[in-house]
Amino acid sequence: MFRRHQLSLRFMSLAFVAGVVAMSANGCSDPEKAVSRVAFDSTIQPGTHKSTECGQTGRWFAIGSFGNPALGRTDPANPESPLIDPVVPIEDGAPDQQGTVAVSCSVTPEGEGFHVAAHAELTGATGGAVTLQGHFNKTGDQPDITVALTKRGVTFTDSHCTAKFDSLLGHAVASGRVWAQVDCPNAENPGAQQICASGAQFRFENCAQ
Repeated sequence: MFRRHQLSLRFMSLAFVAGVVAMSANGCSDPEKAVSRVAFDSTIQPGTHKSTECGQTGRWFAIGSFGNPALGRTDPANPESPLIDPVVPIEDGAPDQQGTVAVSCSVTPEGEGFHVAAHAELTGATGGAVTLQGHFNKTGDQPDITVALTKRGVTFTDSHCTAKFDSLLGHAVASGRVWAQVDCPNAENPGAQQICASGAQFRFENCAQ
């Protein structure tokens, strides 16, 4: 009887040690990295240029959705309650519209602000690609942002775009994320000798930091 009791205690001790080791291993493992995601919408139009110089007008392409903040929140008395029609970002590798989304981005500290380098593309008939980079401070307008917009083999690029934050929409920049709108008055497509004004709203999240 005594021997059986000893064996039982030994078995319980071994089980306890195994459990502690397993818990320690789980506690020391690296947390799973969040998947980068994006919401994006863009336009190409003449702006201050002649229509004959531009040759493009209207919406360019979009990924995900920025919803409709004008519809308000689920609880009008609570400004922290969810929006009725919220932003819907799309994760890297996920489907959207008629294609698949690819996202790569970094928002890293640089001086008193952040350096943003981001790329997103959507395959399929309604797709396109965007590449942007530049220095973003936490407040004010952000000059000299480079933006390239591509759709169906046509690319418009401007290295002197201006990014702006709309606090009412929640725009901001921080390590690993950026949400802003950008205006490019002189986006060029040299191959077709076109010059237009491009504009976009973008929200990159879960970026390298």
